[in-house]
Amino acid sequence: MTKPTLRAAVGATATRLQKHYLEQAHTASGASARGSLADLRKYASIGLEHNPLALQDVLMLLQPELSDQELGKSDQPSPSEYAAFYALALFGVHMQSARTPAHKQGGSFALACGQLYRKTESNSIKQRFDAMQVALDFPSRITHLRSLVNLLRSQDLPFDYGQFAGDLRSLQNPKHRDGVLLRWGRDFAIGTLRPSAQAEAQEIDNTIH
Repeated sequence: MTKPTLRAAVGATATRLQKHYLEQAHTASGASARGSLADLRKYASIGLEHNPLALQDVLMLLQPELSDQELGKSDQPSPSEYAAFYALALFGVHMQSARTPAHKQGGSFALACGQLYRKTESNSIKQRFDAMQVALDFPSRITHLRSLVNLLRSQDLPFDYGQFAGDLRSLQNPKHRDGVLLRWGRDFAIGTLRPSAQAEAQEIDNTIH
């Protein structure tokens, strides 16, 4: 049995795409990344069920690839395939017209949402996050996630897409779903109550001067 690679595959793929997009814009690699990100954004709107070629494209984009145990064996996508597809599709949304990285290793999605709430002081952010948390099914939760990612993009707030993919897989398992949502709720609260490292540094700088 091969070792699961979902988190590493999505994280490495996001790192590669954003590096080519941000740092090699005028090269063939940059052009390829732009095309891939545009396709991913399109998939975020259409969904996996309504585009049979979408999963194929995402699986071919992943480097490293998913392990044998993570790949589907039936006419339906596996939980890992669903997770990789939607994590990268939302990454494509996050990278639209980006000037800074959308993928940042180690930063959770919910923590970024909490930082967004702290930064904007908009009650609608918490309402959107809460609606995502209590969504009754996976497709509804994805719709709310897409809305939140668009808001994170508007404020240049990154998070770890490899970790996010792992969470999306766990959310499909009733045994693990509540644990992920509990952790996301905690991370949102921490992001709201504590300034980001960048904001904290700015506050210290302002105090000194």
